[in-house]
Amino acid sequence: MEPKHKLPLRSVRLEALGDGIFAVAMTILAIELKWPQLENDSFAAFTSSFHEILPELLCYVVSFIVLGIMWFGHRMMFEYIGKTNRHFIFLGVLFYMMVCLVPFSTRFVAENALQWGTILVYGSNLSLCNLTLYAQWSYGIKRPHFLERDLPDEVRKEARISFLISPVVYAIAIVISVWLPMASIVIFIITPILYLIPNKLDKYLP
Repeated sequence: MEPKHKLPLRSVRLEALGDGIFAVAMTILAIELKWPQLENDSFAAFTSSFHEILPELLCYVVSFIVLGIMWFGHRMMFEYIGKTNRHFIFLGVLFYMMVCLVPFSTRFVAENALQWGTILVYGSNLSLCNLTLYAQWSYGIKRPHFLERDLPDEVRKEARISFLISPVVYAIAIVISVWLPMASIVIFIITPILYLIPNKLDKYLP
């Protein structure tokens, strides 16, 4: 039993803050899209402008899906972790800070897609999102009084893999971008698909 004078810091408020931040970041991704000025009303002008905006659209789709995957991981974390303290909240703030940078890094890579510097910024941003969320998750599950329900060892193992696979893949993309920037872009496109592959965590979902 906790002393009566201690405040029961529930995680629901932190989760609500995260939901709002994800909603804003994902909306900004769409707002930042700007269709080029059409030279005239011809089909050729339309296809030309579409070709011009295609890299931005592709970056938007990839980043939106990545944020959606991160939101799902964030959401599932709070299915297990029901209490917080100041350290857990601070780790959450770091994670949200990284999430808020995704529209910026997405815009940066969309405008300079085949330059290693922009790939470094984009890959680092996405990696830090995963790593800060994993740090928050790891901190929370190591404190039994934070947990709302039993946490199976299988969930611990599979969650760790899910959190850390992206930073490893993004690190590879950053390294090879010096020689093969197009291959790095392909890696960014393919990586979200890895999370669509069925895994052992599926049996814990409705």
